[in-house]
Amino acid sequence: MDIKKIKTSWKDVRTTNGFRRTLTFLIFVVIAALFWFILALNDNIQDDFEVKIDIVNVPDSVTFITLPPQKLHCVVRDKGTSLWQHGVFGSAKVNLDFNDFSHDGVFRVSKSELSADLKNTFGTNAQILSTSLDSLRLTYTTRPGKRVPVVVVSNVQASVGKIINGEPLAEPKNVVVYSTQEILDTITRVFTDRLALTHLEESGEYKVGIKKMDGLRADPAVVEVCVNVEPLVRKSRSINVKIDHVPDGMDLLLFPSTVKVEYYLPMSKFSQESEEELEVYVDYREAAEGVARLPLHIGKHDPGLHNLRTLSDDVEFTVVRN
Repeated sequence: MDIKKIKTSWKDVRTTNGFRRTLTFLIFVVIAALFWFILALNDNIQDDFEVKIDIVNVPDSVTFITLPPQKLHCVVRDKGTSLWQHGVFGSAKVNLDFNDFSHDGVFRVSKSELSADLKNTFGTNAQILSTSLDSLRLTYTTRPGKRVPVVVVSNVQASVGKIINGEPLAEPKNVVVYSTQEILDTITRVFTDRLALTHLEESGEYKVGIKKMDGLRADPAVVEVCVNVEPLVRKSRSINVKIDHVPDGMDLLLFPSTVKVEYYLPMSKFSQESEEELEVYVDYREAAEGVARLPLHIGKHDPGLHNLRTLSDDVEFTVVRN
């Protein structure tokens, strides 16, 4: 498009009477809207606000057991010009001095005191119609915390062909708890909220809260629980058969003396198990007259081995007298 033609067309348009009348009309519309806005702001209106709560002058030795709220919601009625600045600049904030409201382990702000602080924030002419907090009552302690272990409460299940390898573990393993000395003396551990998961396909980390207890605060209040999911792999190996409950003066000869055992285990343990972690045995007390075979049994074994079975059900035996 030719720039010179555009400039020429614009010069022709702005010198017309129609353009001048339209421009004058728009200027008057803007002025009228501005006057209307100013008049509207001078009317009484009501609006919702989020008011930040800031507790100041808290000593370093103080730890709140009841966590202070970060903000409250309130409905305020006042002139629009007064409320407008709080809405635009987000300046609504209440400062509560710790030294003015704390006594003997309790930080308490009454309904009238909180209302007075809100009026100071919004101005003496403002009407506080409603608030999400009528008052504040927070417990605190000046005693040091106590470090205790975290016990994970869980019900987790892997999908078919996989397994939860090991117990779910919390990170961090320990948290610091704060409370009165009487309660701290009885606390030896804390528990997580129950973690319930099913059909897990892969390992994961899950944020879980520390179970709440009256008069006790845990820091951190949320831990990460690690759940290790692994595929099950099949393995087999030959095991020497042990003999139980042979009478004194007798011995047994087994044919064969070793049997093959098949089982499933987590992939990470495929090459880690040793001979001591799996036992196969026969029991002489199960010998029946006229039958020269004894059934095989799976004995002690690593709990990480699953679906164990011997590839034969029994073995032959011969009694040998010493």
